[in-house]
Amino acid sequence: MRFLNAFSILGRLFIAAALASVVVAIAFSGDARMAFLIVGLSIGMTGFVFALIGSRLGQVSSLDRTLQAVGVPGAATITSLAETGVTVNGSPVIEFGLDVDSSAHPPYSATIRQRAPRLLIGAFLPGSTVTVLVDPADRQHLAIDWQSGATAAAPAVHEPTPATSAGGIRDIEELLRTGRRATALITSMEDAGDMSELGLVEVGTSGDDDRLFIIGLEVKQSGLSPYEVRVAHRVPERLLGRVGPRTRVEVGVDRDDDHAVGIDWDTIRH
Repeated sequence: MRFLNAFSILGRLFIAAALASVVVAIAFSGDARMAFLIVGLSIGMTGFVFALIGSRLGQVSSLDRTLQAVGVPGAATITSLAETGVTVNGSPVIEFGLDVDSSAHPPYSATIRQRAPRLLIGAFLPGSTVTVLVDPADRQHLAIDWQSGATAAAPAVHEPTPATSAGGIRDIEELLRTGRRATALITSMEDAGDMSELGLVEVGTSGDDDRLFIIGLEVKQSGLSPYEVRVAHRVPERLLGRVGPRTRVEVGVDRDDDHAVGIDWDTIRH
């Protein structure tokens, strides 16, 4: 979070320079005094903006040194989430509503803003359980520990089912070969990153420029009512920008799990 502190530091420096300009202006009169006052006002406004940005971004929760040193592990249920429009080092900042259960404090509710890894965007919905670290001296000082994972708890919408053929994730080719064939309508697509940059395939190998998406699907199987699933799925480079919401695709569905769905990109020729 170093660059967040930089905003605050720059803000303080600009404000200090503005005060210095005002002090210098006292020693002058006429046009010179007015010039120093105008410069001080301009610098002061710039400093105020930087300080405000630093203050707002400084509210973003993270596993800072205090939490790493004294934080007490606990569990929290996500009750709400909302985009803030802020990104930090390329990762979006999400506002999470949490019901927190930790030995450090009685159960309580909290709202935090925290960066969410792009790979996990869309994977955690209201009802999911996440691991948190809580400051025993301040219950509002907490952060989600993404490295400890999370468990989707919302029964109506499954967490994205891994459906790529790399990195130890479900072998999509096997799913398409042995699963039940069906059709699906893509309802949403959220880019999670480049497959090679995510470490799911090696650079220089086939498919290293494919991307991983969190894809919402409305699946239609013979004899069943349409139902919705979300899958973490590879999208071939050749189809980037050519498929999206309202694209109809052929899929394979696991015979033991209707929410394990793989898309057959080879059927899309145009």
